[in-house]
Amino acid sequence: MNTDNFDKILQAKIKEVNTLFNIKTNKNKKMTSDPSQIDFNSKQLYNKINAEFDKKLKNSKAYKKKCENDLL
Repeated sequence: MNTDNFDKILQAKIKEVNTLFNIKTNKNKKMTSDPSQIDFNSKQLYNKINAEFDKKLKNSKAYKKKCENDLL
């Protein structure tokens, strides 16, 4: 009996399960608090995310109203 097809499918599924397991376990890692350990691309991404949060905050009505009240 030839089981080559079954073995290929089984190996593919095992590989898929292992990659999903690795992705799932890597998400639970805590971020480092030491900035020297963060690579350059991650720093750029963090800066972009923070810039978008600032932009969203500054475009909000509550922030604009607070600024108007501070000026008065």
